[in-house]
Amino acid sequence: MSSSLRLGLLLASFIALTFVLVSVIKKKLNIKYSIVWMLWALLSLLMAAFPQTFYDLSDLLGIQMPVNTVFLIMITLLYGLTFYVYLMISRNNEEIIKLTYEVSSLKKELEDIKNQK
Repeated sequence: MSSSLRLGLLLASFIALTFVLVSVIKKKLNIKYSIVWMLWALLSLLMAAFPQTFYDLSDLLGIQMPVNTVFLIMITLLYGLTFYVYLMISRNNEEIIKLTYEVSSLKKELEDIKNQK
């Protein structure tokens, strides 16, 4: 890996990590979801600082290019995040149904009370 590529990767990683951390501090991004982006930035930093590690990991996994190993790791993390988001959506949908039922029950009780008066 050329030194200019390593320098560019280090700079881009620091910028990405800083941007994510600032977004979390300003509460624009939930910390749960920022973890994937922080891992991506840290993985990029590691790749720039220690490129031989990814060459060795790629050889171990039988992957031709180290960048493909990084993409494989990130795709796996994104699949995990997607599954987690779908779990949250399912739980929220159940909660919405439950709350809708509760609100309609309370409305009916209120109408019954008004009708009795």
